Amino acid sequence: MKQFIYLDTDMVNSIIAQKDKGLVLDMASELEKTTGDNTTKGASLSANGSVQGGIWKFAQAQAEMNGTGNLTFSNHSQAVLKEIENKTLHDAAFDIAYEQICKEWDPNPENADLGAFVELKSLFEFVDLEYIGNLFSDGNDFMKVMKKSDLNKAEVAVKAEMEAHLNRNDSRSNAPKAKQRLKELSLELDEKYTNIAELVSVLRQIIPYKRLLVSEDGYLIPLEDKYFRVNPHTMGFKYGGFITCVGYITNVIGEAASSLATGTFSQLQHIVNNTLINALQIKQKDLFVVHPIAVYYGQ
Repeated sequence: MKQFIYLDTDMVNSIIAQKDKGLVLDMASELEKTTGDNTTKGASLSANGSVQGGIWKFAQAQAEMNGTGNLTFSNHSQAVLKEIENKTLHDAAFDIAYEQICKEWDPNPENADLGAFVELKSLFEFVDLEYIGNLFSDGNDFMKVMKKSDLNKAEVAVKAEMEAHLNRNDSRSNAPKAKQRLKELSLELDEKYTNIAELVSVLRQIIPYKRLLVSEDGYLIPLEDKYFRVNPHTMGFKYGGFITCVGYITNVIGEAASSLATGTFSQLQHIVNNTLINALQIKQKDLFVVHPIAVYYGQ
């Protein structure tokens, strides 16, 4: 069973519509009613008369027979329910689209090229640039806590170093050196977190998406909030690990595309792309950008 995290229903509907030459949105029920009259013919007979004579002797019988007839009408109605079937495909629609994809393309990423559909099963990192950017913004409590924690660890390390190499008298005389060393480490930590904040800021400027998936084998998958099946604001904290993504390749960034950068704007884009690759620290030479149709756990 699939546990969908992300599903591009517009793309799913497009694939199904191309397959079926249209998209069935709803199957409405049809109700046929017929009315008519039933006619019942009825008759009744009544006998009026008198019988004279004793009980043991039948002397005379006189009888009068009266007949009456009538017509009785009754209305009837008949309802014929031809079809009641409302289908809401939801997640099942993806299976239909996926079957069509596999009929026309080989989703193996090793055979992929621009525009090709791929099925990726890999170790992905969910990156929430908005979430990370807020954590490493100036004045954020997270930055203060992290700096304080690292500085405390540095202080313990410097003290242990002094005690390991110097006796008590030397330790007292070299206290200013330890203080200076701690000051240097504090500056280094400030620079470290400043660089992180700048890196996050650069990524948010380069990538026009708040959230994305990144794998070490060279795939970047941008995600749009409107197609999430879960709360996107908890994505970076809640999800990770091996996951399946079905989509199609829309861009290749890296050496494969560098030779095509001849015009002014192409060269500028090439510089931006290289900055992105360096920032993400991708091990592969090329970074494949994939438009996701579905992201899910399970089979």
